[in-house]
Amino acid sequence: HVLKKEEFKKANTGLAHTFQLINVDDFEGRGESTPTAYFYQNVGEAEYSVALFQHLVLIGYPPEKISILTTYNGQKELITDILSQRCGAGTPLAGIKPGAISTVDQYQGQQNNFIILSLVR
Repeated sequence: HVLKKEEFKKANTGLAHTFQLINVDDFEGRGESTPTAYFYQNVGEAEYSVALFQHLVLIGYPPEKISILTTYNGQKELITDILSQRCGAGTPLAGIKPGAISTVDQYQGQQNNFIILSLVR
């Protein structure tokens, strides 16, 4: 029946378009925060970025071909922290890491097949 039923003929390819813009609403009532000057963070967007990375890995995209970029060091640190929790020891994706977690400025001159861009602010 797998070959005959419509629902089994639809594959989840991960992303429907070459690029997608996704607005991430406030997470549990919290949007952007600034724990210290110029250290911008957005928990909802960081969680979404890590979840998207995990999703892509689970459906077969090689983790080293995915990079997560952001415009602020605060967001980079937050994404790194969340990723270490979601892909840390004792989790199903233990040890899985993206090709890079970086700010846009630090990433200049590099490239990867898939970029998850977290734009805080």
